Amino acid sequence: MSAEARIVTYACWHDQKSGYYLYKSIECDGAHCLIILTRDRRMVTESGFEVARFGREKDDAPLVNIEERSFSPATKHGIAIGASREVVLAKLGQPTRTAVRGRSEEYWCALYKEVVMYNRETGLVLRNTYIFKHGKLIEIAVNLDSIPGCGETTLSDEGWPWSKF
Repeated sequence: MSAEARIVTYACWHDQKSGYYLYKSIECDGAHCLIILTRDRRMVTESGFEVARFGREKDDAPLVNIEERSFSPATKHGIAIGASREVVLAKLGQPTRTAVRGRSEEYWCALYKEVVMYNRETGLVLRNTYIFKHGKLIEIAVNLDSIPGCGETTLSDEGWPWSKF
């Protein structure tokens, strides 16, 4: 999946081998694109995709089915799930922003943000988030937002990191 490609606008794939979900959503007529690679079933369900429910009653809200598809849990630039924090930092350099989360601070989050302006009023904001647990990469999120976007907070990172870990 690609943040720039607009052919797939709302889809979720599941790789049985790795247990990862890869989902994409585009909102506000294309102004905001989100792609997440995660094992977190709650995030997938909250994004509107039907995760296997193991005998529980299905919610009233209609959810979109997930397509079973084999894929490598990695970016096209070679950042793979399971990579160490040191490997990712060596490939990408120092992040724009970091955060530590969890009761025993077992999660470390890195945000790489790039703002590209075409003129004084229009441009793009690319945010790549990498989440590590005990030093190993467990989740990747890519956000591509248009400037101007929906509302006045297109450049804001309020609420980051957005993951539910």
